[in-house]
Amino acid sequence: MLKVENLSVQYTAFKALQDVSLEVDAGLIVSIVGANGSGKSTLINTISGLLRPTAGRVRFEDQVLSEMSPHDIVRFGVVQVPEGRKLFPDLTVLENLLVGGSHKRAKEVRTQTLDEVLALFPVLGERQSQLARTLSGGEQQMLAIGRAMMSKPKLLMMDEPSLGLAPIVVQSIFGVVKKLKELGLTILLVEQNIRHSLQISDYAYVLETGQIVLQGTGAAVLADEHTTAAYLGA
Repeated sequence: MLKVENLSVQYTAFKALQDVSLEVDAGLIVSIVGANGSGKSTLINTISGLLRPTAGRVRFEDQVLSEMSPHDIVRFGVVQVPEGRKLFPDLTVLENLLVGGSHKRAKEVRTQTLDEVLALFPVLGERQSQLARTLSGGEQQMLAIGRAMMSKPKLLMMDEPSLGLAPIVVQSIFGVVKKLKELGLTILLVEQNIRHSLQISDYAYVLETGQIVLQGTGAAVLADEHTTAAYLGA
């Protein structure tokens, strides 16, 4: 479904990504894991069209995303849940959700999609008239995921969904990721929480200083000696 081919991204003299290649097959959860500063957010933002590659390209189905604008990429079904949630704090929960369904393809089925999102996140239904900034951290993350779902994604990219959340809420968010896969979505998950993300991933890539250093099934990467020594404190 998604193919990143020999992608490089450079900020002035700093090479954030160097010759990165990866694939995401339909119906899977694929994780990109690594430490802070490894290039994970740069990668996901380049796929989203927010950054432009200095070399290589990004393909989604039969489209070359690296030649498209961010809003066109969303229309084609590649949608990001950004790091830090990036909600509209002074809009209500309902207004935030409706913004997510504002392009033509999504708007045609917005009422149905809204029902599906509120069924997935009942707490958002209870809080529809509240301002987004009044929600708890976990509720805000659910709203960010729900807003992305309103865009009718084929590929949902999640950038650090567990960031800043209490451990019990983190468990809930990873449960949501598994539920989204059961609903038929393809997930690209960018995470620092390596153990949790690898446990639910069908396939995974380890990114270090802008390069892929390890890849395999989630279970294989979790069991690898390099992962254990570098990230899991063993």
